[in-house]
Amino acid sequence: MIETIHLISGGGSTSAAVWEAQQPGQLLHGLVKTVAVVTSAPEKGGLDLIVERGFPKEDTYVADPEGDLTSQLLRIFGRYELDYFHQLGWMPQTPKEVILRYNGLNQHLGHGGRWMYGIRRVYTHMRFCEATGKKWPIPIFCQKVHQEYDKGDVLFVRYEAWWKLGETPEEVARALLPIEHEVQIEALHRIARGNLKTYLVSQLARTQEERELLETLKKEARDRYPVR
Repeated sequence: MIETIHLISGGGSTSAAVWEAQQPGQLLHGLVKTVAVVTSAPEKGGLDLIVERGFPKEDTYVADPEGDLTSQLLRIFGRYELDYFHQLGWMPQTPKEVILRYNGLNQHLGHGGRWMYGIRRVYTHMRFCEATGKKWPIPIFCQKVHQEYDKGDVLFVRYEAWWKLGETPEEVARALLPIEHEVQIEALHRIARGNLKTYLVSQLARTQEERELLETLKKEARDRYPVR
């Protein structure tokens, strides 16, 4: 059995789904155990959700990203026999000292890099496809945490035809959410069974012109969906 700590910054739906997948009769039962959940944004309700689903409240924590995040995370992690920390909608950049000491997993979809998280990734992917006249399916995956954003090895990936899921980024993002849950659960199932095969994720931009377009669209997504 592998033991994990979830790091969250939002509503905690993926964390709750992974926790429920560990219950008797579910895919991760006897293979994976979430031992703690840490949020950087308690006002978003993620801890409330997972406690409602039966997770022990005494193993939930709040980390202040404006404080000494390194010390906070190392102090929490040190209380457990930890195999992986799992970033499930975690917004702060995990400190280098934490990454060097512990193995980490990261929930991801679409194009990564600067400014790219949440619905911004969906918006950027859809706008790129519209601008180039191509219909590239959007990748949803689990990867190792790396010191640089989104550079870690991919341990499981699934591609989805986003154009079948909705017409707006908001509609597509909502439809992708349960698929994101499934991908993280399947990745954990593979890891727990010793399958550490890595995958390459297809890149959107293939030419210099496309890379410049993608950078423009990333800035557009950043401005359209400001941090709240």
